[in-house]
Amino acid sequence: CSGGGGGMMAHLTKMVGSASERGFEEPMSKGEAAKILGVSPNADKEAIAKVHRKLMIFNHPDRGGSPYLATKVNEAKEVLSGTNNRGSVFR
Repeated sequence: CSGGGGGMMAHLTKMVGSASERGFEEPMSKGEAAKILGVSPNADKEAIAKVHRKLMIFNHPDRGGSPYLATKVNEAKEVLSGTNNRGSVFR
């Protein structure tokens, strides 16, 4: 995602809206993770980390964001980075 935080939040809101209609995949696929972060499924770790950081700045639970969304953003980063070694607390 490029641009300011408003565009990122709109992207997340769109993803959550569509996911709430059909549910998130279990386990999360690389394709779904890429959609959540708004990057290519083959994005490099630096690009993934950059987008993840921006999304978490705008959606961190300590700043009034959704704990569920924060968990999904973290899970998406882990799936794309190849470090998915924990389960979601919302399963």
